[in-house]
Amino acid sequence: MKRWLLLLLAVPHFALAQADFPSRPVRLVVPFPPGGSTDVVARLLGAKLGEALGQPLVIENRPGAGATLGTEVVARAAPDGYTLLVTAFPSITTAPISNPAVRYDPLRDFTHIAMLCTFPNALVVRSDAPFHSVADFVAYAKEHPGQVFYGSAGPGSAGHLTGELLRRQAGIRIEHVPYKGAAPAFADLLAGQISASFDGVINAVSQARAGKIRILAVSSPERLAAQPEIPTIAETVKGVAGESWFGLAGPAGIPAPIEQKLEQETLRALQTPEVRGRLSETGMTVTALGSAELVNFIQSDIRKWAPIIKGAKLN
Repeated sequence: MKRWLLLLLAVPHFALAQADFPSRPVRLVVPFPPGGSTDVVARLLGAKLGEALGQPLVIENRPGAGATLGTEVVARAAPDGYTLLVTAFPSITTAPISNPAVRYDPLRDFTHIAMLCTFPNALVVRSDAPFHSVADFVAYAKEHPGQVFYGSAGPGSAGHLTGELLRRQAGIRIEHVPYKGAAPAFADLLAGQISASFDGVINAVSQARAGKIRILAVSSPERLAAQPEIPTIAETVKGVAGESWFGLAGPAGIPAPIEQKLEQETLRALQTPEVRGRLSETGMTVTALGSAELVNFIQSDIRKWAPIIKGAKLN
């Protein structure tokens, strides 16, 4: 009897806590080092959400283990809405498939709140490379099997897996060279150590204008609105598209009223000209998917990349 009485007394307090959310600062975990594209998204969104919620979002960078360290921290946090996470392609799609040490389930252990944005890579070569298009690249790789090396930001990155998808779909033998980030891969490309690389679109466009590289194509499903002159890889080799993405999530079990409030305010923030303009400047496309759509997207993303990851022998 006493137990039931205590539970009944606790219900109004629990409901009040949900209605008053947030009553203190919210922690937003970024599972990458400071200064990268994830930081841009987190700080931009954090500022807008903080204004809407009336409480600051405190950015906490928790890099390590291919973005899985900070991701696991949030998976194990209290599901009260006060600990949130910037989710990303490597930590949600790639790592749970490829790394047996990952101790979280990408769907079961999270409340996926909203998808924020997507961004492709550009397939780039040196300006003096003997190929001027994806068709040239594929033809050259067929004539020189195993002699074409491409770089990416690391094993399991969107660039790596897009290269693997291109290898499979085009029936060519190209070799992957993993780097600890896009910058060292780009440096080796310029030095002639590798034949091609997947690089961020903004950097690629800037370097191409400087005459250092040539952009063969982008990995988005469709041409980019900001650079419509650049073709997609899929225009030459069907089925080859690979984008990175960012989302917002929290631990599994966040109460529905809190989750709905976070989802609503996040989607509203993504529609503001300031946020859309800033993300577009950095080569990202605002997607603004709600919770249910994001879960469907993640399920589809995992189905798409699982055989590629296994074929690349990451697991």
